[in-house]
Amino acid sequence: MQPGVTAVPQVPVKAVAVSVHVAQAVGAGAPAAPPELPKPRLPAATEVLAQAQERWNLGEPNAALGLLQSAVSRLEPAGASEATALAALTREYVRMTLSQGQLTAAWSMLTRLELPLAGVADIWALRGNVAQRLGRHPEAVQAYLKALELRPNEPRWMLGAAVSLAQQGQTGPAGELAEMARQAGGLRPDVANYLRQLGVVLRAD
Repeated sequence: MQPGVTAVPQVPVKAVAVSVHVAQAVGAGAPAAPPELPKPRLPAATEVLAQAQERWNLGEPNAALGLLQSAVSRLEPAGASEATALAALTREYVRMTLSQGQLTAAWSMLTRLELPLAGVADIWALRGNVAQRLGRHPEAVQAYLKALELRPNEPRWMLGAAVSLAQQGQTGPAGELAEMARQAGGLRPDVANYLRQLGVVLRAD
């Protein structure tokens, strides 16, 4: 070895090969998981209502009703925790089906959602209205009275129950409800005349 020259240590070739193999094994590891794709955002009830109303206004009632039915089916498993959104969708669905004369479809939706919407007063009243149109007067009375339990002093609902009671010949209870509606300032002359035609005795205005 020449003076002033530093010797370079010799590393065995086998050792180098082992080091490279270990480095590759450590670096490889398990295959990287693919990035998780974001789940598609489900539209809120207000968006669905807007879309359904747009379809309805464009003359596409089946598309509008389909949007509402799909949204209801999505929210229904959540039960009462989604009652507000379910009620909004149900009101619009019933409004659309009634405007097309689809009483059975409206009734089916209302009875199907009885449990999650049991605490929503106006849904019970809507159910009473549909039952009355279908001639299901006992169920109409029951629904209107349930609505009044949740929200008393609604003259419209009193009169709804009174009409269905009178249709069953229960003119006494019908008269009592009509009088309650009068005291609440909601006995309409046309409804009063109709009740009289059904045999309900009402005092003169």
